Amino acid sequence: MLDARREDLGRMLRAWRMARDPALLPGPVPFRGHRSYLTQLDMALLLGVSERWYRALERGEDRKYAREMIAGVARILDLSARQTTALYRGTGHQPPRHRTEGARPDAALLDLLHQQRRVSWICDQAWDVLAVNAVAARHCPWLARADANAMTWAFSAEARYQLRDWDAKWAAPLLGRLRLAWQRWPDNERLDEVVQTVRREPGVAELWERTADVVGPPDDEALPMFFPLVAPDPVDVRVAAYGRFGDTSLRWLVLSPVDPAVTFP
Repeated sequence: MLDARREDLGRMLRAWRMARDPALLPGPVPFRGHRSYLTQLDMALLLGVSERWYRALERGEDRKYAREMIAGVARILDLSARQTTALYRGTGHQPPRHRTEGARPDAALLDLLHQQRRVSWICDQAWDVLAVNAVAARHCPWLARADANAMTWAFSAEARYQLRDWDAKWAAPLLGRLRLAWQRWPDNERLDEVVQTVRREPGVAELWERTADVVGPPDDEALPMFFPLVAPDPVDVRVAAYGRFGDTSLRWLVLSPVDPAVTFP
């Protein structure tokens, strides 16, 4: 027998799904067509689970849904803070900590993002990834993961393979940007959580202590990254950040190869 509260949450989840315009999805969609809503199969494909497993969530079945799956649902459906809290608590999870209010890319910004032929994504003040384009999902699949965060990934063991010459080129400048943001937005609890997560990574605490004067690389500095679908050797890229006029809640990041002959398939 289904629990009445979970069953009711499933009804709300179905309504949120039916109200979501596929054209406004934060990442590349695995389907084609001109529907004005998402199906249960669409959600399953986007989440990387079976349709039966996702359907069970909307039916209100009491299963052990992974926190990453619930984060993905909230991200795909662009749920409000209250809706997200209800979904997390209703599935037995502690809700995520505060994110910057109003940090949501609009339709125009998403359209520009998806037109890019370079690795490109949008994140908030805490570097939580809010949207990615198809090129980024193909060449940096970590960006398309549920609840992806650019900074926590950049200091993970996995990142030190793709971000070549990590110790000399990437680590200190990225840490400089992170600590400046931490000082700039002291009320952002999610950013504080990201900082604490990064500082627990091997070697980062010591790096934090000895790099207080590093603020970030020059905008024109070439940084080596490995893209196995592009070239057998690392590719030098420049990282550019863009934003909406007068709005510091969002960053639009674009990776551009230094060599114009290099393209992302």
